Amino acid sequence: MPIHSVTDSDFAEAGAHRRLDIASRFRDLCGRWVNTSVVCQISRERDIRMAGAFLIMPLLLALAAFTNHVLSGEMAGMVSIGIGVLALPMIFCGALAISKDSRKIGLGAVAAYGASICAIGITASMPNVLLWLLAAAIPLEAWFVYRTERSLRLAGTISAAILVVLLIVTLRNHGEIGLSPFAMLASLAYSASLIVRLAKGLVQSAAAARRDDRVTDFEQVIDGVVLSLGADGLVKSLSAKAQERFGIARNLLIGTPLFERVHVADRVQFLGFLSDLKHGAPKANVDVRLRCVAPTQTSGQPHLVRFATYHLRAVPHSQGEGFLVVATDISQAVADRNALVAARREAETVEITKSRFLATVSHELRTPLNSIIGFSDILLQEIFGKLPDGRQREYVELVHRSGNHLLSVVNAILDVSKIEAGAYTIHTESFAFKDTVAMVHDMMAHQAAQKNVTLCDRVSPRIGNVVADNRAIHQVLINLVSNAVKFTETGGVVTIDAQVEDDILVFSVSDTGIGIAEADLKTLGQPFRQIQNDYTRTQEGTGLGLATVKGLVGLHGGELTIKSIPGQGTIVDVRIPRSGRITACDDHSDELAANIVDFKEISDVKGGSYGEARKSA
Repeated sequence: MPIHSVTDSDFAEAGAHRRLDIASRFRDLCGRWVNTSVVCQISRERDIRMAGAFLIMPLLLALAAFTNHVLSGEMAGMVSIGIGVLALPMIFCGALAISKDSRKIGLGAVAAYGASICAIGITASMPNVLLWLLAAAIPLEAWFVYRTERSLRLAGTISAAILVVLLIVTLRNHGEIGLSPFAMLASLAYSASLIVRLAKGLVQSAAAARRDDRVTDFEQVIDGVVLSLGADGLVKSLSAKAQERFGIARNLLIGTPLFERVHVADRVQFLGFLSDLKHGAPKANVDVRLRCVAPTQTSGQPHLVRFATYHLRAVPHSQGEGFLVVATDISQAVADRNALVAARREAETVEITKSRFLATVSHELRTPLNSIIGFSDILLQEIFGKLPDGRQREYVELVHRSGNHLLSVVNAILDVSKIEAGAYTIHTESFAFKDTVAMVHDMMAHQAAQKNVTLCDRVSPRIGNVVADNRAIHQVLINLVSNAVKFTETGGVVTIDAQVEDDILVFSVSDTGIGIAEADLKTLGQPFRQIQNDYTRTQEGTGLGLATVKGLVGLHGGELTIKSIPGQGTIVDVRIPRSGRITACDDHSDELAANIVDFKEISDVKGGSYGEARKSA
């Protein structure tokens, strides 16, 4: 059977555990005498220390009476011991248990303690050194309980008065002070206890000061208030910024429920926030409005109560029951966010109103334009007789051409308005893409021939049928080819290329025209936005063609990429799902703005270089 050796460290550890157990039991005993209505943690700690002082005070008085009277064989000392040990603790502890404000009780206890010291000194044959020490240590005993400068001043006054009484008694006894061995031993023991408690208090004060400094630095970094909440939501402590932020003294907030400062509409959220922490959540966050008090500039109304929005972030406290909360004022951020939402809503309203207005006007203009175009066409065909003057025919041709141009503008405005308003409907169907390209080629061949521009197309036979809106794809090709021909000088080449990549239809329209500067690429495709230079000023257009293309490609869930080099040409690449997978767009403006994704100065793309395009044309 093994034999375990017991070392000195084991004895020391066991002794430390016993001392901690005794201290814990004594603290629990003192806590029972504190009034249950005292909820502030700081006040409870003070009252617990006060109850401990009430229980220790009679023992000190009994020891003083014993060393001053009993050793001399006086019966009065025995009576003092009985009164001190039995009566005083019950009187003051009982008063502490029934009182909500312990300050007056503490003052009465100090006065009774001083009067008892004076009585012992007066009735003794000579005051010994312990009695002098007890009188001089009254300020320290008061500081151990209250930890305030005011308590030091008040207790110092009482101590000075007692010392004067003892001095008078000593002078009456010809200046003799009792220095018996027992009194000296008791004085040394009491002095040692004072030194230990003083050192412990100074260490705690220094630690608290360092902790306050850390909290202050922490506050400066986070620009918020640090709170310690109990499990029941009561404020146990606050950092220094609380008074500045909440407009109320910290001592008035400590011990009160933070729930009372929360706006009524936010209290359910706050209770849920506390509930999450109580049920073991590692952290919790909530935005609530807290009641704050701010001084006003008018004398008639000294204070102004307002609710500021605070973001509360909390974690369970590492040093005991409760939670550590950081409250950050986000009132300005919330106001900015609300203003942004309101501005966005107003902008959306204006945009929708504008789109509806354009759609209505465009629709109303199409009816008279159709009449103008139709009747001018009849006059040009001379169905009801020839025009007598050549100038009349010239004027009718101008009317007919202008009407067609205006009708195309109105149709473009109507299409862009529908796309921006989300009212443009895509009707998908299966059709041969090569046939659509051939139709566009035939329609634009006359315009290209008038400018002596070569128009060619190279469509991969692998494409076959695609699932998309045939009318929309036709319009995309018409607009792109029309722009390419318009901005390509005489002798240039416009090419339509198309192929399939991973079930994605990829087609492009390239030209050898004037090109586009990099700075203009960022704004290209916005409605009514045109590139301004010496060449484009001579060309007709409203800047709606590319905006319509962007919208139609976006409605198909596709991408539009423009690559250009000034003086060399432009390539517009379009990629849409071949099988008709359409991506829904809630915000068409954002979706369309994101379609132009890349503006690289690259000329060698699908179908070969511009040089190859000229050779194959």
